[in-house]
Amino acid sequence: MNISINQQPREIPDQCSLEQLLTQVLGIPVAGLAVAVDQTVIPSTAWPAYILREADKVMLIRATQGG
Repeated sequence: MNISINQQPREIPDQCSLEQLLTQVLGIPVAGLAVAVDQTVIPSTAWPAYILREADKVMLIRATQGG
């Protein structure tokens, strides 16, 4: 299945949850991460049950510290 992540095309397995995308497919730390799918922010508590669909547009935003 094809989606975009931060405007970059990416192929992922069918029936992939948002949590699986982050931890297994991308292998990124989720602390301080915000995720929007098709311009809707998805709370981290919903990531395990949120199944991605063909052509979804995922935006990953990492909180940073600084001044």
